[in-house]
Amino acid sequence: MTKLLPKIELNPYTFRLFSFWGMVNLVSGFGMYIYYEFLTFRQFDWIDAFLLFTFSLLFLHLSYGACIALFGFFQSLKGGDPYRCRLNEDELKSISLNSAPVAVIIPVYNENPDEVFVRITKMFNELNTFEDSKSFDFFILSDTNKTHIWLQEETKFFDLLNQTDGFGRIYYRRRKSNTNGKSGNVSDFCRRYGKNYRYMIVLDADSYMDASSMLLLAKKMEAEPTIGILQTNPIIYKTQTYFQKLFQNSQILFSKYYLSGASYWQMNSSSFWGHNAIIRLEPFIDHCALPKLPKLGALGGKILSHDTIESALIRKAGYSVLFTLDNLGSYEEYPPTWLESLQRDQRWCQGNLQHFWFLGARELNFHSKISILLGIFSYLSSVFWLLFIGFSTLLYLDDLRFFRLAFNSKDFEIIFKEFYLEKAIQLQLLTLSLLFLPKIIALLFEIIRPSTHFKSRFETLNFFLKETIISFFMAPTSMFMNVQFVLYTLLGKKVIWKTQNRTTKKRISFVSAFQTFQLTFLFGVFVAIVLFLQELILFYWLSPIWFSWMISPLLAYFTSTPLQSISQNSDKELTSISAYPISEPVITEENALKLILTHPKFFSYHLFMVRERLMETKRTQLSLEKLCDTMLKGGPNSISKWEQNRILNNRNALLYFHSKYWRTLESEISPYFRSI
Repeated sequence: MTKLLPKIELNPYTFRLFSFWGMVNLVSGFGMYIYYEFLTFRQFDWIDAFLLFTFSLLFLHLSYGACIALFGFFQSLKGGDPYRCRLNEDELKSISLNSAPVAVIIPVYNENPDEVFVRITKMFNELNTFEDSKSFDFFILSDTNKTHIWLQEETKFFDLLNQTDGFGRIYYRRRKSNTNGKSGNVSDFCRRYGKNYRYMIVLDADSYMDASSMLLLAKKMEAEPTIGILQTNPIIYKTQTYFQKLFQNSQILFSKYYLSGASYWQMNSSSFWGHNAIIRLEPFIDHCALPKLPKLGALGGKILSHDTIESALIRKAGYSVLFTLDNLGSYEEYPPTWLESLQRDQRWCQGNLQHFWFLGARELNFHSKISILLGIFSYLSSVFWLLFIGFSTLLYLDDLRFFRLAFNSKDFEIIFKEFYLEKAIQLQLLTLSLLFLPKIIALLFEIIRPSTHFKSRFETLNFFLKETIISFFMAPTSMFMNVQFVLYTLLGKKVIWKTQNRTTKKRISFVSAFQTFQLTFLFGVFVAIVLFLQELILFYWLSPIWFSWMISPLLAYFTSTPLQSISQNSDKELTSISAYPISEPVITEENALKLILTHPKFFSYHLFMVRERLMETKRTQLSLEKLCDTMLKGGPNSISKWEQNRILNNRNALLYFHSKYWRTLESEISPYFRSI
């Protein structure tokens, strides 16, 4: 009788890790082999070794991007990844949230209060139509430091409470000092209120999430206690410019395959983007406190990009970080122009480069370290690309001189064209295949199985051609700008996290575009002239790069063109929300301080939000009263901004100023305060 061999079952984690990275290394190794043959045609020296090393890193990174797309396509053909995180409404229907309080937090920093509070109103009202709505509380966490926006936020908050009857379920808190930015704001919430909630849904100021999505996320967390963070895939909405529309369509056409492929190998160590996600609060509070980095210029101090590190720390604690590709009602805005997008990239660049401190942490798992490394190299690769192009150009000129001296004209033409150029073209085609093949396959998928986003296959093809051309010419300029960002960071130039511009009513000026890309333009002109004078083949071969640098101001200018209509797809419902009518008198930057201190309505709103200090000394009170007297007589300019904030954050000082204002003759007070 034949004895059957035992069936071998592979661990899916191990199998996926080896199959994916095996494919990445296979593709990368093939490219390296061709390039090595190309370099060893003649003597292999130090510059060849440097180029081979640089190419190996760049091609490995390129192979990774292509492979996650290809693995995403394979999963799509199979009907989806069987191990993917699914939020099935029928499966989660029986889960109750009565004993699972959820905090929905919205950190804001000098944002447009109208837009922020409109979104909160819609989310809260929609949530109230569901049975489990009482488990959700909303927190507006303000770091605003502009007085007029601060007053607008307080006014909108009280309007919001009155319109939604959200007393006891919607909260507003403003920090006096916005230490550590958004991460410090979230950390402050966790310290003060985190123990009262089991889960926390984090939204950005520009985020929106359907009520049904919030419920599904909370129920999924309740059903699977090993999940630490569950990240959604927010769709770009409220597209106002051609630049935004371009990236919205790109996201819909391409991103699902890249994200699905990344989830294939990451599994329970997926990406966390810091917003539009739900977090299990207890392990997050216990294990995800961000350390302060050693002092090392812009690479030290507070961590700017906190999400990747928080994801790694919660994985270290034994919890999963999952990414759901389900079509949930999760949305975010995108920078309206290329200039704003690059400003955001500069912040992300510094934040990602700071993460190198964590690569040596033994406690972090392999997946987390790879994610950190990929984040660092997403910007560092631009430096390597520029170096690779520069040294390759020098090597080509040196080889050309060698061939011309070593062979007669006929032999030179045969050897140079049949071997040297042939290998160069092979490398070029292989590189372009890795860049464009995933996009072409995604286009074919969309044509065969069209989605509802594009009206027709012709519209899909039309967008694909436009996107390919524009992104082809944007890429070299983005590379050049990223090199500048990396150098700024390494030289210690810290980025200040400012309020993001989210709206635009007209094109950016060409002057602004040219000022931003002035160095890029001049460098493009210089490279084109040098190549034209040195070698015409190189002039044409590198034309996509120097031409991109030269037209970068024009690209930025034309892609900032406002759209005729922004009511398309996911934009339609959200942009149709009407903002609250602005209370009279209108709050402006000039009159905000006066309204807070003198207007009965705004004064009462603000006073309600300021807590009483029971341990305040008599000396402090007298100091504040003196400041109030000085400002009442001399106006806001008579004291410093810091001293104004001392008054605005002190209940006794506010009462003293308001009372004295209404008891003082008009002729004895500053002209600034004489009329409301």
